[in-house]
Amino acid sequence: MDMKALTKLMITACLLVLLPASQAWSVSWYQVEVLIFANNDPDALDDEFWPTGLSVPEKPNAIPLASTNSHKAYSRLPGSSLLFTSEKRRIEQYENFRVLFHGGWKQPVVSKRNAKPVYIRAGQELSNGKYELEGYITIDRGRFLHFRPDLFHSRQLDNREQNILNAFEQQEVTHTDQGAARMDFLTVQMSQGRRMRSKEVHYIDHPLMGILVLMLPLKQQIPSQ
Repeated sequence: MDMKALTKLMITACLLVLLPASQAWSVSWYQVEVLIFANNDPDALDDEFWPTGLSVPEKPNAIPLASTNSHKAYSRLPGSSLLFTSEKRRIEQYENFRVLFHGGWKQPVVSKRNAKPVYIRAGQELSNGKYELEGYITIDRGRFLHFRPDLFHSRQLDNREQNILNAFEQQEVTHTDQGAARMDFLTVQMSQGRRMRSKEVHYIDHPLMGILVLMLPLKQQIPSQ
């Protein structure tokens, strides 16, 4: 092998070694904080028609949040690092509102094609085996930051709520000779994506739930899982 070919080979090898590092430093990192609460007011069920049979899809590439004892990416931040403390207290003062999830984590934010969803499960486990809150949050960026929830809120219905839902003639339920079967549980989905600005509080609304979101840019990287 002549010197010219050897030099070309060495340069190529160096580029292969340096490429992952240069790509890693070009990735933007953010601290994400999310507060999710349920609206338990029975009158909110009157707002629209609710589909039945919703279930949480499986996403094999999803990343579950690790415990707060970990210092890696996608690990839950300690309560002392969260900023929505006063907002959480105010929400809890309302009789019909209840906080289901309040947490934060740090993560790299990449293109939509390469983004990985964060898996969240919170709230109480209901008698049908479902949790009050379960699903995914995906954050990506192109020209703008995008927050993409795919969250499912489940609730057990009392008699008043069952009466409200059964008042809809177009409700997709199993019919018997006596009419529509009563629903014991309701699961609703929030999948409304939102373009966001960093360092600003954003609110995503739904008749039965709400989300507060804050994303702060970071200068340092966090070790991966």
